[in-house]
Amino acid sequence: MKTPVTSSRLKQHLTYNWWKYLLIVAVGIGLVDILYTVTAYRPPREKTVGFYVYGYMDEPGLNAYMDHVRETEMSDMEEMNAVMLLDDSAYGPMQLMTYLAAGEGDLYLLPREEFLNYAPNGSLIPLEDDPELIALFDSAGVSLQNGWRRETETGETHLYGIPQDKLPGLGQYAYAQDGYLCLIITGKNTDNAKRFLQILCRDMITEPAAVEQAPAAAD
Repeated sequence: MKTPVTSSRLKQHLTYNWWKYLLIVAVGIGLVDILYTVTAYRPPREKTVGFYVYGYMDEPGLNAYMDHVRETEMSDMEEMNAVMLLDDSAYGPMQLMTYLAAGEGDLYLLPREEFLNYAPNGSLIPLEDDPELIALFDSAGVSLQNGWRRETETGETHLYGIPQDKLPGLGQYAYAQDGYLCLIITGKNTDNAKRFLQILCRDMITEPAAVEQAPAAAD
């Protein structure tokens, strides 16, 4: 015969076993979260562009700019976002190396030291074969000489980076120490990354427009 369930027995049961029910709920929530993470839609890599900044970044501002570019000029992309790397002498280089090896992101803003480390070893894409990009700077009378570097293995010299100081408008969104804009060789969406680089350079080659101050109210 089954023992009847009474309020006193139920109270006693919950007093000693409440944690089991809490654990069951926690495990259930965790399983649902894992299931959602595993099955959540992720856009294919060729439909995403990542801009990785090794330094300072105005995350809301830069992501808003990239959203605008996607909506108005790169509508075939499903996702465009900016990511800030650790600007730390101990962990930053390791994080950067890991991202480059894994092909994370497409366009990078690197400080001069890291640019000089990676440009000679074939980690970056030469940019001089992009006629639209070169014409943009030529028409503005801007020299990209500092972005040319010699590759160690082949001895060939290529334009591996766009110096940040040639893009005065970029400072409102991102900054790296004596930085250079680069495309990584391991990126998995190179053609669209080149499109975004062209647009970014076009928009940032001039100083940002000054914000007009409203006239003070008369007393």
